[in-house]
Amino acid sequence: MSALLELIKETPPEDRRAVAEYLKPYLVTKEPPTEKWVNLEELRPYIPGKKSKAWIQLYVLDAYPKTRKWSTNPHPGKGRSIKVNLPVARKWIEEHVDVIDWDKPMP
Repeated sequence: MSALLELIKETPPEDRRAVAEYLKPYLVTKEPPTEKWVNLEELRPYIPGKKSKAWIQLYVLDAYPKTRKWSTNPHPGKGRSIKVNLPVARKWIEEHVDVIDWDKPMP
């Protein structure tokens, strides 16, 4: 195997691209999970600034109805926790970081 790698290293870039395309179906790639449901505590590290769970619930989940696509009911009732689909939630937050007022205080 190392002899093959040495040959590939010595080839010109355009040939390396051709080899990469040829080998692509044989390489194992791990796709990131599309669903990983977690509670708000596990979402907090991905929120800009140190925001409490209550702040996230009020100013992100309640304020933007489209968050229902990747979260459960923001008011689940006593004894139940709010769950969010972490990969989708992180992407949505990154895309809306300029829209949300991160300095808004709790009432």
